[in-house]
Amino acid sequence: MDMLNELHVLDAWFVTRIRLDEWIVTHLRGKAPFERGHTLKIPAAMREAILRGRDTKSKAEVQLEAVAGRTGHRNPGEPAFVGAPLVVGDQLFGVLCGLDMSAKLKPEHQDSPHLMTAARILSTILRNELEHEELVRRAERAEADALVDELTGLFNRRGWDRLTEAEETRSARYGHGATVFMMDVDGLKQKNDAEGHLAGDELLRRVADAVRSVIREHDVAARLGGDEFAVLAVESDDEQSNGLHDRLEEAFAAAGVQLSIGTAHRVFGSGIADAVERADAAMYERKAARSGVEARRA
Repeated sequence: MDMLNELHVLDAWFVTRIRLDEWIVTHLRGKAPFERGHTLKIPAAMREAILRGRDTKSKAEVQLEAVAGRTGHRNPGEPAFVGAPLVVGDQLFGVLCGLDMSAKLKPEHQDSPHLMTAARILSTILRNELEHEELVRRAERAEADALVDELTGLFNRRGWDRLTEAEETRSARYGHGATVFMMDVDGLKQKNDAEGHLAGDELLRRVADAVRSVIREHDVAARLGGDEFAVLAVESDDEQSNGLHDRLEEAFAAAGVQLSIGTAHRVFGSGIADAVERADAAMYERKAARSGVEARRA
């Protein structure tokens, strides 16, 4: 981005990560009416304008609506906006963007070979970095094999803490989405009291097997202790996390176990640790609500 600014001086150059209709600002150079970590709600027209190369005026207009209308920058004049897509493999990762609030946009800015070259170079760098991160992630899982719960074979709390910390670093750098599932087995104490701890241990193993049957290879699943389990669905959007939630409930039902589940999405800027707290609170709320219903039925 520093190279681009030397060639085309604009108020700001920034990189966004696209997730559904949200563009998350992951890197920023210069002065803009938002900061790194800001989420821009981008209309479909803006996405089409960039990806299909429409005229500069329409891009500036939709950027004004998307940025000024959501940042309190009410009278910016006529902003200049340029952008080029960042493509990793065959997937759209994000957009390399330039913004100038003084409206000194020239046709050569959008059609600049420097802009397109920079986007291609950055796309290649991103692809290489993401491939490297996947290798690192696999190495982390292998190292954490020593940090597993002996009863269930899932990661223990130390393994969970180590791996979620590593995923937080990736999420902050690349704008990855993530969802935390906190789960508490219903009735474990009663089962231990009535049938013995061997029966309780078998119940916990069925929970772990159900979790393993539906999560993806790079997700993190752990038994945090006692009857508490957790899953981190990495690089997931709302649709993917909703699908995993449904698969978990179906797997638990098939295994004959009942759990209270709480979920929370990672919010850019507050991180996975905050999502863990919110998911844990949601899980206890659901558990309390279900206990109340069962008590009324009794």
